[in-house]
Amino acid sequence: MMLFKKNLIIAFSLLFTVIFSQERKRPVTLAIKGDFTQPATSVIFPEFWAGFQRESIQSYDPQNKHIVVSYVQQITKKNKTTLTLYLYPKKIVDNQLLRDNFEAYHYVLYQNSNKKTNLKPSFGSLSNDNAKVNYTYSIFDHALGERDFFKGVKFTDKSSLLAIYECGTWDFKTRVSSDNMTKAQISELKEKVENYFGILNIAAKNPLPIENVPDLRLSPIVKRDSMMTKATIAAAEAKIEWMKNNLEKKEVMTGFNDMKIDSEVYSIEKMIEFYKAHENDWTMQESTKNYFSEMIRIADNGRIKDHIYDKYKGLIDYQEGADKEEDYNQFKIDKGISTTTNEILYSLFYRIQ
Repeated sequence: MMLFKKNLIIAFSLLFTVIFSQERKRPVTLAIKGDFTQPATSVIFPEFWAGFQRESIQSYDPQNKHIVVSYVQQITKKNKTTLTLYLYPKKIVDNQLLRDNFEAYHYVLYQNSNKKTNLKPSFGSLSNDNAKVNYTYSIFDHALGERDFFKGVKFTDKSSLLAIYECGTWDFKTRVSSDNMTKAQISELKEKVENYFGILNIAAKNPLPIENVPDLRLSPIVKRDSMMTKATIAAAEAKIEWMKNNLEKKEVMTGFNDMKIDSEVYSIEKMIEFYKAHENDWTMQESTKNYFSEMIRIADNGRIKDHIYDKYKGLIDYQEGADKEEDYNQFKIDKGISTTTNEILYSLFYRIQ
């Protein structure tokens, strides 16, 4: 069976953030002693694990597919580490999902802190013979706001972890908040979670339907004229082509791995190439001409990767991006590059039955 079919389904709509639809009106706490096995994935959540005690299991649906499991390690009254694991199926998987989840969590941290949180993304992968899972994570310091009888809200400095994994049709997230762990210890804990709770097994058992081509959603701004629409479709098809030619099947079946900057570079290059080949074929709005004029200036000056880093606010695997950020901002001023070049024009997605 071919990895990708030729037909491409196109839908015009707003770009979206995927949020799992909860079947319960509110989560319930499962009263379970001993090990708990999540039925759909067979993942076992022990009552005691690696020095942690399971504190609660929150279920968001009657089948206990969507669960949040909390563990705690209490060293002293003031030294505590909490470990929270999130596991749930997804109804839609798109190429922006890791990025959207990471950015959404950054916003939550901002709302629950009295100081700036530097949630710098890092990128990694897990692999065996059956699956390759890509993930985004950050180990960071955070002032956590907690209820206090006398102060109302008391902010306490914590060492923290956020890790988000592409597990095919399922989501797995890890959160750690600690009073006493070093960053090295948190990194070691992350690896223990990855191995013990079988993230690769979850992904291998629940692959994406890669026998079909991903569906395509176009942003409403793309509908303004034929050139913008057709060039954006060419960009999306180029990204799919790049995935087909550069990723192993065991990687494609777990997620889009859209944090790899090379796929986005190839997509933009093909979009510009399409525009140049068909510049005189259709009537264009002035905004479309301006958009491609700016994108061509970016490409001609060798700044496509810097543009992508800026567009995704650093949520892309480009090590040099942070060091070039100030220089690229000046480049935009000097070359008249507007914020319209940062608009996200499309997303690729699978709808899970």
